[in-house]
Amino acid sequence: MNFTTKLCPFCNQDNKCDILNAKSCWCMKEKVPTSLQELVPKEHKRKSCICQNCVLEYKKDEVKFKQKNGFI
Repeated sequence: MNFTTKLCPFCNQDNKCDILNAKSCWCMKEKVPTSLQELVPKEHKRKSCICQNCVLEYKKDEVKFKQKNGFI
């Protein structure tokens, strides 16, 4: 599977990761649930960040997020 580290592993949109400038990256202010991190496909783990929109969608309705992304 081809992917780029700038794309979210769930929605394939720009994850807007700025980890090289960690103080300004949105992910330093947002708690990413461990249960969501565990859903990242193995080939993407530690290579591609989850976007803020997917994090918020997951937090809002975990079941709906899992259905939308083919986990259930």
